[in-house]
Amino acid sequence: MSTEKNKASAAPIPAPPVTPAIPGPPALAGAGVPSPSSGRGKKKMMLIGMLVGVLVVLVIAGVVAIKVANSSRTPEAEVRKYLDLLAAGKASAATAMVDPGVNNDQRTFLTDDAMASATSLLVIEEVAADKNEDAETRQVSATLQVNGERFTHAFTVTKEKPTMGVLNNWTVKGSLAAPVSVDASGYTQFTVGGVSADAPRKLVSGKPATYLFYPGVYTFTPVAPSEYVDVNPKTVAVLDGVHGGTTSYADDADVSLIATYSDELKEAALESAKEFLNSCASIPGNQNSDCPFALQSDAVTAISVKTMPTSLEPLEIDPGVFQGPVTFAVTYSDKYYMPGTRDVDAKVVVNVQFSNDGLLKLTSDGKPDFFVGAPL
Repeated sequence: MSTEKNKASAAPIPAPPVTPAIPGPPALAGAGVPSPSSGRGKKKMMLIGMLVGVLVVLVIAGVVAIKVANSSRTPEAEVRKYLDLLAAGKASAATAMVDPGVNNDQRTFLTDDAMASATSLLVIEEVAADKNEDAETRQVSATLQVNGERFTHAFTVTKEKPTMGVLNNWTVKGSLAAPVSVDASGYTQFTVGGVSADAPRKLVSGKPATYLFYPGVYTFTPVAPSEYVDVNPKTVAVLDGVHGGTTSYADDADVSLIATYSDELKEAALESAKEFLNSCASIPGNQNSDCPFALQSDAVTAISVKTMPTSLEPLEIDPGVFQGPVTFAVTYSDKYYMPGTRDVDAKVVVNVQFSNDGLLKLTSDGKPDFFVGAPL
């Protein structure tokens, strides 16, 4: 019984049912799985294209920028830049841009301070270059004004080595600084805008002093060497030369500073005249050869000044000579003349003494040095 039971238990277990397979979509002919390397190639090509595009834009922008920059680096633009500096009174910057081509001793007034004192400066009307656009040397003409007076100046402008090989450079030749000659009589110095310089007398030095000035209207103020000398300023317009100066002959100075003398000198001359006349009205002071001849006789027994001058006036033709009337009362013995007292009219003349350089001479105590005489 056990054997039959065992056989019955060893019978095979049936397998589970099989589910039928569902067919997938048909595969396209030639299709395959994309490889990672082909995707990276497309990105690389896109990046190269973008970089090329950026470079093209940059090149175009650079060319445009160079053209724009060079449009302001033309011969006429360079000349206008120079003229703008002068119109603004920037003398130092203008000198640095265009060399005046003279020694430093003639550049005393090419300063901002001197130009700041000008009552009128440069006005720019027109700047035009010639038509030779490909030339290395260009001519630029500028029409300008100072104080309403118009003038034209021609500049030469030369092309220089370009910056970085592409930016144009031009150099302006021909400074607008004009020479102004100054001659002084009675002064040794003058100032313009607080800047001072020597003014030797032409008769002594042989020629007037010459200094450069940029266009403008300037006042030349002499420096008075003492209280006896007046200050007589002179105003001139400097354009491409000097306008409104004192030139009358080719060898004259553009600016002549001629001293006149103050009331203090006139008073000092009168005091000196009175001292001299009182001396002539004394014995033996009357024997001075500079006293009137009628007083010098040894027949004179008494003299007095009957009418003393109250003022002296300078001669019109020579402001260094003062004169005035005087009357003496003179008493004579019968030695040579008819005895008695009579009036002797004379004229006292006071000559101011000058040094060789035209300066008023002073005595050791700082007073004017005079020569006094009273001829009949």
